Amino acid sequence: MKINLVSFNPLAADISANASQIIEQLRAPAPKADLLLFPEAALCGCPLFDLFEDKHLLAQNAAALKEIAKETKETALVLGYMDKQNGASVTAAAFIYKGKIIKIFDTQTVSFKGKQIQFVLDTPENAQPDPEADVVVFLTARPYLKNNISPRLDALKKFSKKNAVSALLCNLLGGGDGMIFDGLLAAADKKGNLVLLGEPFREQVLLFDLEEKYTPLSYKIPVPEELLNALSFGLRDYVHKSGMDKVVFGISGGIDSAFTAVLAAKALGGESVYCVSLPSYCTSDLSKTLAGQLARTLGVNLEEVGVLPALGGVKEAIGHIVSHPKDTTEQELQSRLRTTILGALASEYKAMLISTDDKSECAVGSFILYGDAGGSLQPIGDLYKSEIYELAEYINKKGEVIPRGIIERAPTSELSPNQKDEDHLPPYAILDKMLRAYLEEGKTAEEIGKQFRVKAAVVQDVLNRVNQADLKRRQTAPALQVSAHPFASVLRPIIKKVNL
Repeated sequence: MKINLVSFNPLAADISANASQIIEQLRAPAPKADLLLFPEAALCGCPLFDLFEDKHLLAQNAAALKEIAKETKETALVLGYMDKQNGASVTAAAFIYKGKIIKIFDTQTVSFKGKQIQFVLDTPENAQPDPEADVVVFLTARPYLKNNISPRLDALKKFSKKNAVSALLCNLLGGGDGMIFDGLLAAADKKGNLVLLGEPFREQVLLFDLEEKYTPLSYKIPVPEELLNALSFGLRDYVHKSGMDKVVFGISGGIDSAFTAVLAAKALGGESVYCVSLPSYCTSDLSKTLAGQLARTLGVNLEEVGVLPALGGVKEAIGHIVSHPKDTTEQELQSRLRTTILGALASEYKAMLISTDDKSECAVGSFILYGDAGGSLQPIGDLYKSEIYELAEYINKKGEVIPRGIIERAPTSELSPNQKDEDHLPPYAILDKMLRAYLEEGKTAEEIGKQFRVKAAVVQDVLNRVNQADLKRRQTAPALQVSAHPFASVLRPIIKKVNL
């Protein structure tokens, strides 16, 4: 029996378009197969959130299944969709052959062309194998997380070896609302060898023949490369599914905007990336030089728009109320005027404005609400600053892409003269460890102070910043989620007093 595994990228809730793509794949002449495998949620897309309960969407699912069923002749297919079970909305699978639909909830074994095929809407770690099955198929919609591809492949191999059965994995592909689905396709033989493996983050079709003997394979993509591929794919899919093909953001000569530029160029091509330098009286010549060097290396568009005329205009406009704005007021004005300019250019270019804030800054609130936090997506919003430096070093291994000057200079927002992030925060190498301990491990202020040998007052200040920043974080754009603890997974009250 020949089985095609399809790395399928649906648009959430667009049932008709998703169904049309499935039918096109069914009609495709090659590679010829007896059965086509589409992942969990292939028909409805993911994530759906409250649309998961939408009765009209459920009805569209049911109608689309019937249309797809009309197209099945000698080739069968199985796909994930949404349905009702015991009054609750669930993801299910439909095995369709010659117009007949068999609905599968959780797991079911289907007899097809002399083979017993067990379909499972779960991961290999949790599955109970059918001892009569000739092959077990895992249909999943599991988001990508840093370094979670190898463990999933190991689980597939372990399941196959333990149960002496061939096993296939077909995961959803696509990016939506910050989630990234890697479209992982894989097969393991009865001995637990990995024998078929697709390229993550890419639409493709792989043919698996149950009767063929394969040479064992191994997954060899380094974790940093895997993470870069995930982020660039997530950015590209988010932009394209939003109906755009270009991005705009501010470039400062700092590590965050530099790394964002690398991702954007990888995702969309340099011609579709508009970097804008927005100097003020605080901007150093070094920042301009480094930004220009990076832009030339990446082949991205670089524009310069000075913020001083607009800043002067606003200060004059409010001069009869505030003759001498506070330093913090002026810093916020600069940031918000920069975002106003970027938003105007995004409108002109019909491009998406994206934010360059990282997870460390989001955690402690080191960003200006309605200013540098502005944008439709935070591509690096789930990466700590120290992780970005590590990835920058990895990128430069094959040749300098990000100038050394950007990597080596002290982080600064340049909103006031000679400003540095470490003027009010611990070094990021320490800060990020403190943030992980608090946000991911649930450690107390006292435990954090002892573990990292940080003064109690410094720990209190950092954790207070984290707890006071919920109002800001609640109003920022979605971040591409690549960690097990993204801010999107936590909903904390805005009005509160956390006793540390």
